[in-house]
Amino acid sequence: MTPFARVGGAVLVALCVGVGWHRWSASEERAVRQRLDALTDAVNTTVSGGMETFVQAADIGGYFTEDVVVDLGKDAAPIVGRATLVGMASRLRRRTAAFRLRLDDVGVRLREEGAAAEVTLTASSMLRDAGAAAESTDAREYLLEMSKASGTWRISRITAVDTLR
Repeated sequence: MTPFARVGGAVLVALCVGVGWHRWSASEERAVRQRLDALTDAVNTTVSGGMETFVQAADIGGYFTEDVVVDLGKDAAPIVGRATLVGMASRLRRRTAAFRLRLDDVGVRLREEGAAAEVTLTASSMLRDAGAAAESTDAREYLLEMSKASGTWRISRITAVDTLR
């Protein structure tokens, strides 16, 4: 085999590996984004109350790891654990039903060979008020850590990011 053929073969192998890696990482990034979209849909689903509230809270809990930590920043104690989060979601559902969640500016960076991801995003909560001329919106920046186990992406940590005001 000539040196030119060896170099050409090595370049071809490197190109195939690069294309394969790009396609795989793009599909994992897409899977993270789809998981966050599904969480947004679950949060925005309106339920009539009663047992549906608990079912919806449990569904929302499935998007988080058992040991999730939600750090909303200074003046707020961290929320620790999926069970705590589910309990809070079921109790607060009546108060939060008037709000709609939207996630914008989602940036995904895969880590640890695709088993973990760091996500930056803006979460906006908009008050649904049919009588008002305009929506009331509150937007905050967050850093999420997500992990993939058994083929499913889940949020393991949410940290509020202080922005300059």
